[in-house]
Formats: sequence, structure tokens, C-alpha cells
Amino acid sequence: MNVRCCRCAISVEDGVSTRKAAAARRRRFRWLRWPVGAIAIVVLLHLLFPDAPPLHADAEGNILKNGDFEQRGGGVPGWTIEPKIAGQGKISIVTGKVHSGQGALELVPNNKNRPNGSGDGPLRVAEGFPAGSLRGKRLYLSAYMSAEGGATAIVGALVLRSKGMPILVEMRQDSSRPGFVHQQNELAVPDAGDIQILVVGCSIEGNSGAAYFDDVYVGTKPLQDSAEASVPQANPASPSAGGPLAATVEVDASREIRPIPPTLYGANVEWIWNANGLWDLERKEINPQAVRLSRDLGVTLLRFPGGVFANYYHWKDGIGPESSRKETEHTPGGPRSAQVFGTDEALSFAQQTGSHLMITVNALTGTPQEAAEWVRYVNGKNQPDRRVDYWEIGNELYVGNGNKKGMTPDEYASRFLDFARAMRAADPSIQLGAIADDNYGRTIPHAHADWAQRVLSKAGQQIDFLSVHNAYAPIIPGDTGSDVRTVYSAMLAAPALIRQSLDDVAAKIKRFAPPGRGSHIKIAVTEWGPLFQGTPKDRFVEHVQTLGSGLFVASTLKTFIESPQTGIANFFKLVDPLYAGWIGQRNGTFVPTGPYYAFEMFTRHFGKIAVSSSAQSPTYRSVSVGWVDAVQSVPYLDVVASRSNNGRTLYVLGINKNFDHPVRAKIELHGFQPAGKATAWTLNGSGIDANTGSRPVAVPGVKWGKQAEDSRNPHFDRGGPDEIKLTSAALKTAGESFEYTFPAHSVTSLEIGGRLR
Repeated sequence: MNVRCCRCAISVEDGVSTRKAAAARRRRFRWLRWPVGAIAIVVLLHLLFPDAPPLHADAEGNILKNGDFEQRGGGVPGWTIEPKIAGQGKISIVTGKVHSGQGALELVPNNKNRPNGSGDGPLRVAEGFPAGSLRGKRLYLSAYMSAEGGATAIVGALVLRSKGMPILVEMRQDSSRPGFVHQQNELAVPDAGDIQILVVGCSIEGNSGAAYFDDVYVGTKPLQDSAEASVPQANPASPSAGGPLAATVEVDASREIRPIPPTLYGANVEWIWNANGLWDLERKEINPQAVRLSRDLGVTLLRFPGGVFANYYHWKDGIGPESSRKETEHTPGGPRSAQVFGTDEALSFAQQTGSHLMITVNALTGTPQEAAEWVRYVNGKNQPDRRVDYWEIGNELYVGNGNKKGMTPDEYASRFLDFARAMRAADPSIQLGAIADDNYGRTIPHAHADWAQRVLSKAGQQIDFLSVHNAYAPIIPGDTGSDVRTVYSAMLAAPALIRQSLDDVAAKIKRFAPPGRGSHIKIAVTEWGPLFQGTPKDRFVEHVQTLGSGLFVASTLKTFIESPQTGIANFFKLVDPLYAGWIGQRNGTFVPTGPYYAFEMFTRHFGKIAVSSSAQSPTYRSVSVGWVDAVQSVPYLDVVASRSNNGRTLYVLGINKNFDHPVRAKIELHGFQPAGKATAWTLNGSGIDANTGSRPVAVPGVKWGKQAEDSRNPHFDRGGPDEIKLTSAALKTAGESFEYTFPAHSVTSLEIGGRLR
């Protein structure tokens, strides 16, 4: 993401570059091309009556004119159907499949139906309203939705503004569950003068099956029979306020899941801006403090030269004497940096930190020959400690990059094979990665729904790992006004969606890869991590580095470890002078952040072999925030277990996602006899939004906005070295059956000595 001012420019990739982010937002909000009739009428009303009176609502508070679809005749009364999308399927009110009453909306797509983000969008109906009277209010959404035959039913509410980004919330239901499913969501309308129009729509994604909608509700008060907790709080059955929640945990040390791939503990390092400060310009060396922190962190695989910037990177610009290296653009027409941190510096940094390098070659503006020469340059020197085994071909080429259009899957597959032939000729033993656009929850539009299928089918014989970026959360492109607890609750629910996405990717590999290759191709999550917003004025832009983000990191690592086909993961990103680095900056000095400490729990206080574990605890329901779908039952306590290679140490790692209450767990160990020393390592802090005081560097002309704080226990503005701590204490109660209390908002690793039985 580019932050520019008149005298300088700072570029930070947040998983989506500035142009890519803008393009992604345009695709995501392209469904605002709602029926022209509805919007035209509402725009006219807004112009004629800028101070719109309160919207009319029925006795239950529903502002929709026909949300129960009981009115029939002449299409769908109260709702508008845009003529341009009417040919994409059939829209009608039916009586055979309803939740209540006599009617429900049915959408049946055909092979012309377009996905979100392409053309005029999917088959849909909509109602539009002047939204002036909704300023500063919270909208409550409720609907009964059903889908079948591979379709996805969607109910969305969109607030259009004259200046800022539109605000969107969605509820989605795929065809994995039969019958009607009740979904709820909320949208906080900013108290701003540019709020203009509210559009509510029902749509369907897919080219087969059908979607059904009934009892759709939008109003400024929640339905009486559907109020449900949307943020973590004490379970109603728990003890009195302040008391612990109850949970049970079982661990079987004799049931091995798999050896944990060391390559799951990777990170991203970019070449721009002196590698975001890794390179000390004055000393002409890699910053020793950054080396120490990276080594202590235990990173194993450093992805270079960095996401979108790899698509424009020509490696020969970054070798040779520093005085002879060119200053080059990060992306076409973007900021420029001197090429002081190139291939040799990256290899040296990896060597100093005890890690290895993973290189993403330029498959957009580069050539197969250029990539092959890079392989020879690195691996032809017969230096095993500087060798690069993992090579990724391109970054996110399924979307537009800079001034270039994205590729089709067939174009990419052909280009991948050209690169593979040239690079394997230089070194036949390297591991090659192809890219795929799969993501969780299907909330991110796909330009090519069959990308993974076609790439695997055409190029799978040469693919060793499939790279996806399906573990960012929560990503809020348009601020809905949600508070810290709602946003963090959604983020901490996201690992459930990430696991589902990884399972879907594994299924595609098994189904579409050539015979005999499905079990060979691994999943690589080459970018992932907490990510909120991307401009200085945003309320959550700096929340990447909080304790709550650390809990997300721990829960996501659990997901990777327990996903059998996931072999590589590189978090985004290692260092950053602004807000995205897990090694941040405080007063010009590199410092650890919440995600750093959570990651360190796994590299320093966790075993090498994952073993069976399960946990039963109270749950909460999250609402959809940003790109994260709603999740119905999120356990407050996540648990993952492992043991050492020699079987003499068992690790039980618990993540308590409750913001206010500890969780007291009864822990049962099987296949392991505790004996000797036991230690509890605990990562905790003063509050869910606590942080170590890292802040973006000062940029002339750039003013960073006031950051959101937890309404009950605010700590964001109190950031400092004592706000988040990693501590240890002797665990005296460890036995085959014992109890342990996991503190609120914490990550705890119980390190138990003993032997396998």
C-alpha cells in the first residue's frame, strides 16, 4: 500500500498493493451496480429531500417492503430486478420451499450468471432507500437462506456515500447445509453527512442449483426472537461475573498427527526501502538488532523479494558493488528505491538468522531465462548453507498488478510450464510453486472461478506446492463502524474458515492434479497474518501489532499444523517501518509485537511432532466483518498439542479467546506419563488491544488517525514494553489428570516432562 506526501513516499505491501487493493475494492463493490430503477428513484428522492424523514418500518421494525415475500404478482413486489441481469436466470416467488407463511424468493441461475466482481454481477433483486435518517444508527440484518446444487445465497446491505468508500455487510449460505439457515449481521452507519443511499439485495452465486430467501429483515432494532451475542462474553451457564468458564481438554500423546514441517515458520522480507530497514545504510550492513530478533523468533524460511514487488523485480539490478546498483521503481509509476538489499544480502540475512531463503521469481515482466539464470547464480556456487530449494513462480497473477492486467489460468499455466522447464534445466532438484486464488468464505471475488482446477490440470506434473493467500483477517475495506470487540471476535473466528479453505484446496489438488501427483503437491500459504485496514486515517490500521492479533496468529498456526497437506507458511511480514511488521519500531528501535511473541510460542515452546488433542468449551457467535464471514460456534478455548522427537516432553498449547474471563480446563493426558519438571509459558497483556508501543515512522505530510480502542478495557493508547509479556512459572499440578486455568486473552504452552507410555 502506498502512502504518499509531497516530499516522500512510503510503500507498504499489506498483501494487496495500493492498485490491487483499489481493484479488489472495485470488484467487491461492483455488486453496487444494483437495479438502476431502485437507485435512480432513491437518488431522485435524495436530491429532492436531502434531509430525508425516518424510513417507514412495519410493526416489527422491518424497513423492507416485502421481506417475507408474501406479496405476489408482477415479478417480486417491492423489489427491483435489473433488466441487464434478468437473462442470467429465473427470479420468482415460490410456495413449495418456504420458512414461514406462503411465499419465498427463489433465484435459479443459468450458465450466464456472473460472479461478484465480473460484468454486472450475479442474478439478484434489491430494494433501495434514502439513508440520511440512518446516520449514526446501527442496522440489524436477519434472513432465512437456503442453497442447493452448488449455489451460494447472499443477502447484503450496502450504504453508498458521496465521498468515502461504500460500506457493505453480507450474509452468505452455501449448499453444504440442507434447508433454511438463519443468519444475522449488523452494520453501523457512520454519523457523517455524506451518507446517501441504502441498498439491500438478495443474490445468487453459481451457474447451477438454486437459492431461496425468506423472512428477510433490515431495521434499526434487533428482532425480539433473534437477539444473540455477537461478541465474546461469559457463557450464560458460567459462574458469576469474573469467574472462569469451564472446559475439558484431552490429549493423546501416542496418536501422532504428523511431524510439524519446519517450513511452517516462515516470513516475508521485501527488497524495497532498504528491506524496510533491515539494511543499515550508514554501516553498510544488515541491522544487527533485526538479526538478533529474527534469530530469536525462530523463522525458518524467508520469502523474497516480496509479494507484488516480485512481479516487477529484476534480480540483476540487485547484485554487484552497491555503487553500481540502480535505483528502480517498486511497481510501474510507483516509488523508487536503491537496490541495496539484493540476492546476496537476502542470502546473508537468512544465514545469520538460521533460516533459508524462498524466492518468488518475476513471471509477469520477467522471462524464464532470467529466472533460470537466477537459479544458477544462487545454487551454482556449491554453498549448501546459501542454497535456495523453494522457488515460487509469480505472485497473485490472477488479479491485475500495477499497470498490467492479470492472467487467465490457461495463460498462467503455460507460463508456469515455460518457467519450470528453464529453471529445472538449471537445477533439477528445486521445488517449484504455482499460485492459486482460493480463499476462505468465498467473500473475495474470483476473476476465474476455475483457476486452481485449470492450473493443476495443465501444469500439475511440474508443481511441487500450490501457493495461496487464504489466511489474512479481518481485512476491512470499508469501515462499518464496528467496535473493537466485534472486529476482533470476527478475526478470532477466521481460523475456522481458514481450515475449511485449506481443506477445499487439498480436495482440489486431489481431484484435479494428474494421477500420482495429488499426494505430492503441498499447500503453501505464502502470505498470511492479521490485517485490518491500509490507510493512515483508518481506525484499525495499526492493530496488526496487538495482543489480539497475537491470539489470531496462534490460532492460525494451530490450523496450519493440523492441516495435513499444508507444508509451507510465510507470515506477512517480518519488519516494516509503518504498521505491518511483526518486528515493529518504537522510537527508532526494532521491538517485538503481539504476533511476534505468539509466533515465538510455537518456535521456542512447542514440540516437533503434532499429536491428537481436543477441547470442549463455551462458544460465541461472530458476525461478518470485512472479508470474514460470520461463524456460528467459535470455541473460546483452542488447543493444539505436540511432543518432542524423543517423546520426553509433551506440550499442550491453549489459546483463550475470551476477552474478560479465564477458562478453567480439566485436562486428561493419554499415552504419556508426566514426571519431573513442568513449566507454564504464558503470553498475556493488559487487554485485547494491548501493544508494545510500536508505532509507524513519522512521514512528512501524513497524519495517522486516532485508533479504535476496546470500550470496556482500553489499552491501545497506553502501548509500551510492559503491556504485553511472555512469562514462565513452574507447573506443580501436572499429572495424567489435572486442572489448569488459562487466563483471559492469553496463549499458554504447558511444557510437561515425562515419557511415552
